[in-house]
Amino acid sequence: MNLLPTTHEELKRALSQRVVQFAFRKLDGSLRTAVGTTNLSNVPVDHHPQGVRESSPKVVVYFDIEKKEWRSVSRRVDVFIA
Repeated sequence: MNLLPTTHEELKRALSQRVVQFAFRKLDGSLRTAVGTTNLSNVPVDHHPQGVRESSPKVVVYFDIEKKEWRSVSRRVDVFIA
């Protein structure tokens, strides 16, 4: 996977539009790759949010397609998009 540095806002925008392959440097320094989205048409219905809750401004939230769970990326780390 060819990774290009991106901003958290660009990642958030891409996640809202489609399924995205991306990576981020975790707080411990390791690199984590992920395939995710926030576009509900790509999220299984049983994993749709049950209500409206504002996410923390300190993270970018996404649904991990591979793990089938909602996850987040700290805005304090570097992010890369494939």
